[in-house]
Amino acid sequence: MSKETISAAEVAELLNCTEEQAEELTRKGEIPGTKFGKSWVYVRLDLLAYVAERARREAEQRRSQRGGRAGTHKVTPLKPRRKTPPALPQLATT
Repeated sequence: MSKETISAAEVAELLNCTEEQAEELTRKGEIPGTKFGKSWVYVRLDLLAYVAERARREAEQRRSQRGGRAGTHKVTPLKPRRKTPPALPQLATT
């Protein structure tokens, strides 16, 4: 069973950032957390709910920027990653 509260170091690992960045985001009010003594403490479920909501909100913004609505957008095929190589010159045979 996972812990219900986590430290700034564990938040940094979860968010793939540094501990200092996690603490700065908390001070700015970007991520939910509270300070006990000299340490920041986070409720794991609150943090995961925040990340999930932010991901949904950003996905909706991307859809609206494309002009589509949820579930009704047209999927465009991806371009091939590699270009086809040029044809090799024909060698002269003697």
